Amino acid sequence: MTRAGAAAASASAALLGTALLTGCTVGAGDLGVTPACDDKGHPAQAVVLMAQAVPTAAFLPCVRLMPVGWQLTEFEIRNGRSRFTLDSDRHGVAAVTVVLSESCEVRGATEVPSDQVGLDRYERVTRVTNGYSGSRFYVAPGGCVTYDFNLQGSSRAVPVNEASLALGFVTRDAVRAKVLRDSDGELRLDPPTGEG
Repeated sequence: MTRAGAAAASASAALLGTALLTGCTVGAGDLGVTPACDDKGHPAQAVVLMAQAVPTAAFLPCVRLMPVGWQLTEFEIRNGRSRFTLDSDRHGVAAVTVVLSESCEVRGATEVPSDQVGLDRYERVTRVTNGYSGSRFYVAPGGCVTYDFNLQGSSRAVPVNEASLALGFVTRDAVRAKVLRDSDGELRLDPPTGEG
């Protein structure tokens, strides 16, 4: 990326970040925002904004591959928290909401073996009739990612699996590397140590 391209991308991200960090909720299609990542852990700009919103988080949630019939419909970022919502044409509006925060309350949830290296996983099931409702928590020092499921219909395991395969994580180190790369080394994700 050229310096001019990096500057334009940084300016665009800054304007978007300013709008979102004020606590606005936007339709994901309104701004073309998708907190995406690929199987190599390369994050999209929206993931950078989430990392800035929760500066203690070592892991950031992202969308790896959107299943057929699912779409990102809301994306919200504010200081200390970010949230995005996935709708499903078969399993309902706000079928899955993903929240990143500094910490979360896992009381009443059951710890289960984690499918994500470096993250502890907890499950809390609240409904298994007429669909499925419950929360999954991924916890690490400095951050918590919550998947809130609100799935409609008779099928339970299939949409939970679809959503689980669609979602993933990138490390803060990968986000730092993206910021450095995209700005030709001129920008940093986090302030230097010791800077207030």
